[in-house]
Amino acid sequence: MSRIPLYYTFGNHMHWVDMQWLWGYYVLPDSIRDMIHFCRETGAKGNVNFDGIGYEKLAAENPEALTELREAVRSGMIEPVGCSYGQPYGLFHGGESNVRQRVYGARTVRRLLGVWPKTFWEEEFDFFPQLPQMLKGTGFEYASLFFQWTWHTPEIPKEEVPVVWWEGQDGSRLLCATRNKLNLHQWPEDMDATFAELASSPPLPNSSTPPLILQWLELMPSPDWMCRSEVLLPKMRELLADERFEIKMATLGEYLRGVTAAVPARKYTMDQVWHGMSLGKNGDFMRRESFHGESTLLSAETLAAVLSLYGRPYAQWDVYPTWELEEQWRNLLMAQHHDNDECEGLCGHVGKAQYRTSWSEAIGISERLKDRVATKFDVSGDVIWVYNPLGWTRKWHVVHREKHLTVAEIPAFGWTSVPLNAPDVDCGRWLVKGRVARFRRGSVEIDVDLDRATVVHFANSAFPNGIQLNGQPLWEWVGKDRSGKDFRVLGQDKWWEGDRDAPSITGDRLLRFPIAFEGHPEEGFTLCLSCEPHHEGLEIKVEGVVPQTSPGLNDAFGFRLRIPEPFSKMVSDEPYGVSEKNPIGRFFKKYPQGDWMTSPQWFETVERPFTASTFVDFHNSETRSGILVAHDGSRQWFVEADGSVRHVLHAYDPWDEEKEAGGSNNNFLILPHPPMTSSELWRGAQERFRECEEEAMELPGPGFPTTFSALSCDAPNVVPTAFYRETEDFSGKYLDDYAGKGMGYPFVVRLVEFDGIETEATLTIGGTVAKAFKTNFLGRALEALDPAKVKVHMRPYEIATVYLDIVEGRKQTRDLDAKREIWATVHRVDD
Repeated sequence: MSRIPLYYTFGNHMHWVDMQWLWGYYVLPDSIRDMIHFCRETGAKGNVNFDGIGYEKLAAENPEALTELREAVRSGMIEPVGCSYGQPYGLFHGGESNVRQRVYGARTVRRLLGVWPKTFWEEEFDFFPQLPQMLKGTGFEYASLFFQWTWHTPEIPKEEVPVVWWEGQDGSRLLCATRNKLNLHQWPEDMDATFAELASSPPLPNSSTPPLILQWLELMPSPDWMCRSEVLLPKMRELLADERFEIKMATLGEYLRGVTAAVPARKYTMDQVWHGMSLGKNGDFMRRESFHGESTLLSAETLAAVLSLYGRPYAQWDVYPTWELEEQWRNLLMAQHHDNDECEGLCGHVGKAQYRTSWSEAIGISERLKDRVATKFDVSGDVIWVYNPLGWTRKWHVVHREKHLTVAEIPAFGWTSVPLNAPDVDCGRWLVKGRVARFRRGSVEIDVDLDRATVVHFANSAFPNGIQLNGQPLWEWVGKDRSGKDFRVLGQDKWWEGDRDAPSITGDRLLRFPIAFEGHPEEGFTLCLSCEPHHEGLEIKVEGVVPQTSPGLNDAFGFRLRIPEPFSKMVSDEPYGVSEKNPIGRFFKKYPQGDWMTSPQWFETVERPFTASTFVDFHNSETRSGILVAHDGSRQWFVEADGSVRHVLHAYDPWDEEKEAGGSNNNFLILPHPPMTSSELWRGAQERFRECEEEAMELPGPGFPTTFSALSCDAPNVVPTAFYRETEDFSGKYLDDYAGKGMGYPFVVRLVEFDGIETEATLTIGGTVAKAFKTNFLGRALEALDPAKVKVHMRPYEIATVYLDIVEGRKQTRDLDAKREIWATVHRVDD
């Protein structure tokens, strides 16, 4: 009887972030050597899954270990997989952050290991509908969607077949090893269970696609760790000795390259998966820091790219502060690491410092750049200079010294100047009468019940009769305190009896009032409500300290939003994508009873969860009018059994043990709206939380027009999301077909099609274009574009990259040799 072919491969997951921070310098070198030992003892071939920053640290701190790994890769024993720079839960971070994670990681692997990565496989949950496109655009061909349970409990649909085509939102496909019954966690006990199942139900011989045992390992040969080759080798020898099977060793990419049979396609939706994370923990501080960091960096690098079109004098030595900006991207990408998310109480303080560094340095870069624009900044100047970091024309409410000047239109990736003597605009006003606060401006009517701290009437031009609340509040506060009691808002009469501040109004336009809960009178937060003149929505800020909650997601603090019946369709966004949500899933989430490493674990069941990167929209499927709820980073939502929607603002995660942070600083926009497309919804959410930058000045500097746009796009469904520059010598290294070749500092544009419509988009550039190319994310030229009129063909849901050589932005060198006499003999003071 012939033996049944059975392939085996493993992924060795380890990282500099957290692991080296806590265990020491030996972590990555010893993991490499234990992995190679495991392969030599068993004949196995495997896959290394380190963070990109880890490879860089190896090069600096232990080049001998890196040389051993590089040789193992060269020989075919080991294949690098995953290869992001900071191993993020990609779903929790912005679209551009995800692109940079893949690009920075791939370039690092090529530079230090000598190969471009081809296979995506991460131990931690890294999934969203646009990820296949991002991976394919960075040179990946293969993937696996088996994520291990660690602190979190990720779920991907289980398959009966070993391989499928994993298809993304735009149709991009990667050949993908599935989550199935032959997936193994790192524990010998899990190997026992799988081997027993193999004995009772072996795979069928002569299968068109041979089965694959796919195992995650986290090798670190330390007595203070549980996954070491010494505890795994006995089980592997047992498998190799089983006479029923012909064990074939391969790396994951090698196995998938050998698949020649037709395999089914799978287009997994967000409703089918569960990230398994304690999303919402600690007020989602890490997610909001990530959003803020990405926004600040995008604004800084766009400003640098725009101002570089005006030549010298440069803000710094060179045409563009490339290294400074890319270093802050690296800080941001490291901070987005999954351990900073899930192990926030253990190592999150380092991630928080990296977030602070990235956005604070980016702000400093912007300030130095803005010094280039004006001859003099002066609060008594003549104009307000307003810079728009977004790739479309937007409205902005200009305020100077409490004077509401105008609602200015600012061009895409550009600026305009607003005279200080511009007329005031009507901002509307709040009036408090009894226990109700009312706001009125034009067609906008908002009534707030102060006792319950919620909206009870909301009308605007889209809904002149108001959204149909039927006497119910738009939202109510929910959650349980540490004793298991429901949070109940402390009425304003009881609040005032305690000599607390009454609701206050700032300049008529901002309503502030305190919220506390029964049984917790000393704890509470401030609710700030306003309605800015450039839109008809309600802006909400939650600031303060949330009382301690019961552990887990089901009892987390937040609000329950009651959606009027006509708005039955729900969409929300993921990184560079928008998709419909119809959550029906029932999943598990686990927590420790005490010490995170050694105590027993308990489970809670979560039902109908979904996520929203920056917004969720509830609308009528026929008219598309509805209610947009945009936010700055609180991503976890649930559909309740009664059809309402619950949003988590703060959860206590027992994995953090006693290091709970109950502070909250959440921002929202609730906007009843007329029909809006996905691209309009996405732009609207970004506008709310991507602020313009204003400076008072006497006049724009010499050579600067009062209004300017560096780049815009004529297709309403195509959104320019990033505009920056990179350096040819670094970014183009190892690429023979690099589109920026000869450009020195090519301009890079990111375009995203959100509405699922095939389109030809024309770019208008504020300069003379000498060359233009459509490229992949690494800068490989795919198609030369006509520089006279840059038209880009966009597939439905495509994320496209364009490289431009703009003549006005070329580096202007100085003839320093002509000034040689200044330096050449100045030291000869005795002469």
